[in-house]
Amino acid sequence: MFIKPLCRWSSVAVVAACALSGCRTGEPVVRPLPPPVVRTPSVQPATRLPQPAPTPPPPKARNLSGAVIVVDPGHGGKDPGAPARGRSQQPEKSIVLDIGLKLESLLTQQGAQVIMTRSTDRFIELADRAAIAERARADLFVSLHVDAAQRTSASGVGIFIYTGASPESQRAALRMLSAIQRAGITCRGIDRRNFHVLREHSRPAMLIECGFLTNAGDALALNTNAYRQQLARAIANGIASYFTG
Repeated sequence: MFIKPLCRWSSVAVVAACALSGCRTGEPVVRPLPPPVVRTPSVQPATRLPQPAPTPPPPKARNLSGAVIVVDPGHGGKDPGAPARGRSQQPEKSIVLDIGLKLESLLTQQGAQVIMTRSTDRFIELADRAAIAERARADLFVSLHVDAAQRTSASGVGIFIYTGASPESQRAALRMLSAIQRAGITCRGIDRRNFHVLREHSRPAMLIECGFLTNAGDALALNTNAYRQQLARAIANGIASYFTG
């Protein structure tokens, strides 16, 4: 009589096994089943989300009483500067005017006398901007701009001084570089250029390009109030460091 084995051996294997072990081939061989294999699912480590950098405490207010600072938002009126394009909804003239007004507020709070070359959307000749700095006998002249380049990868803040800049202009630029870097803002460094507003007066001066409207990341940031405030505060800190550091 054929008896179906209870395990997965063939009947021939069962007969052979029984013959070797001395059992009777007419009876089924019952072998214990192997214990079940229990597979413990691997536990993946919890995903750690990147944590934002801790916000540095606001710097202590510095007394700028007596300092005469000319803030020069570039372009204006009929001259838009770098036009609105791509991620930017505003042209250069509007962006730098807003940064300039924020900077004026921050410096005034610290006691400085701030003279704006323009506080509205109006055009001013380069010669007139330089004349304002000379007439006011400014302790520092700061011109604000936004850059543009053929390479869309170009980004970051740039600081410029005149090719024949005075030691005071050089020192002011170095203090500004440190302040911008401390604020966590990418800075391309200090360069020398023959810009009219830096050349045509005798006062310590610098020109700051606040980023590139031709760069998607810079343009997107420059169109936000929060980033403009961050820039204005970094520039104000650089100015304060020049006067009090």
